[in-house]
This record gives sequence, structure tokens and C-alpha cells, in this order.
Amino acid sequence: MSPIFYLLAGPNGAGKSTLYRSAVASGLIPTDIEFVNADLHEAQSLRHITDARQRSTEARRWADARREQLLRAGQSFVSETVFSHPSKIELLRAARAAGFQVVLLVVCVDDPKPLPERVAQRVEQGGHAVPPDRILARYPRTLQHLTEAVPLADLCLLFDTTARRGQDIVPPRLVARLRRGVPTFTQDPMPRWALGMLRR
Repeated sequence: MSPIFYLLAGPNGAGKSTLYRSAVASGLIPTDIEFVNADLHEAQSLRHITDARQRSTEARRWADARREQLLRAGQSFVSETVFSHPSKIELLRAARAAGFQVVLLVVCVDDPKPLPERVAQRVEQGGHAVPPDRILARYPRTLQHLTEAVPLADLCLLFDTTARRGQDIVPPRLVARLRRGVPTFTQDPMPRWALGMLRR
């Protein structure tokens, strides 16, 4: 049986951590595989580094190295990323070349403007801070790279957390399922960001 690489991807504040907990609770992601998470590693193992930027860089390097180790070992694992850099597309290709099945779980919103506030709320609960301008600058790059990545995944699930007026953070809602880029389920109406990935 092939090892599986589960990758949760989406903008800062879109709900990747919430989606992870939901996916584990539902049995979509096994509980017994390693979760490679740079933010968790930073919080648990790098507090001795006082410079926040350096701490974040070290956490990112650790995550990149750990993913590479697990790919070489052929060991199933899960990770998460904003997917704002094209290197993550190469990560999916590397996983497939190493014989992994790739399960891509994308979580996003139509309007990025509320994302900095969501991140600020998470920081109050001990989460990882990200400057608002960086969050907003990453959003279009994330969508662009994910649109390229969707066909590379053996299974891709698109989840929407767009809040309606008056709502705060909403649970992830499955809006599409694709196998190797071919839709096998779509929810009507579809959020704009998800439509863009389906129309590739």
C-alpha cells in the first residue's frame, strides 16, 4: 500500500488548523501519523530564539527538512502550508515521484480582508503572528499556486470558510472534490475562489 502525504493548504487565517482537527476527528486523516507543522515546532521547541523573524525562519527550515526525511523514508505524514511559494508545487511532485499518494486539503475564503483579524484572534489564543500586509500579499499567490497544484493531487478536497454577514469564523464546508484534477463532487453555489480552481 502506498504511503500518503496529506497537505493542508490555504491563506493565513483561513482555518487550516481547524480543518486539521476536523479531518482527524472525522477519520479523514489518521491519528497515528506525524503532523509536520512549523508553527507548532516554533512554539514548542524554538522559544529560546528571541528574534521572531529568525525563529520563524528556523521553524520553516525544520519543516522543510522533516518533510524531506519522511518522503525519503516512505512514511505517511501530514503537513500544512500557506502555499504562497512555488516550491510547494515541487513538494507535491517530489511526493508523487517518491511513490506517495497525495491528498490535498485546501481551505480558503472569497474575501481576504477579514483574514488579518482572524489571525489576530488566533494570536490571542497563543497562535503564530503574521503581519497583515503579508497575509494580504500572500493571498493571490496562494490561489495561483494552488490552482496549479490541484491536478497533481490524487485526491483534492476544497473547503470554504467564507463568513456570511454578522458571522465570525465558520466551520470548513466541503465545496468540491477532485481526483487528479477532475471534479467528482461540487457544491452549488460555489465560492469564487473554488470556481477559479475548477476552471483551470
